[in-house]
Amino acid sequence: MTKVLAFSGSSSARSINRILAETAANHLSDTDFTFVDIRDYPLPIYSVDLEQSDGFPDEASAFKALLSDHDGFIIALPEHNGSMPAIFKNLIDWLSRMGGKIFQEKPVLLLSTSPGQGGGKTNLDMVTTLMPWWGADVTGSFSLGSFQDVVDVDARRITDAARAAELEALVQAFETRVRTY
Repeated sequence: MTKVLAFSGSSSARSINRILAETAANHLSDTDFTFVDIRDYPLPIYSVDLEQSDGFPDEASAFKALLSDHDGFIIALPEHNGSMPAIFKNLIDWLSRMGGKIFQEKPVLLLSTSPGQGGGKTNLDMVTTLMPWWGADVTGSFSLGSFQDVVDVDARRITDAARAAELEALVQAFETRVRTY
């Protein structure tokens, strides 16, 4: 059976992007998924001096192994001042130094949400452009604005029917690509 790794690129324990990633993963119909919290893989800020003196942190190696063990990825990224969160960028910095394409040419579905109307779209557009450089086969992206108004947090469900259908269609296309990877 195919396996998908889902995670949020957020450092918040109450991340709404985590909820969006879980909501998307719940639409997978015939694929196992693992949800991880990148806060469980704490990394020092990347420095070439640190890499040369100490090598790669065990947490970076463990995360790279997770990527190798899965067939595709659902990643929800908040927007921090128009860009990606430092915790996610730092993870990318470490993984990029470990050799090979980070996402190993596997399918990736990118998501973002925010309390505001923009839904993190500025960052999502930038990361969608960067992902192929990191070895991602981006199957789609989804930005959801006004999170508190359109998500039933307890049910992990988008209440706006059109937006819910859009996410479900993107997840189905992603899942099809994962199965043919």
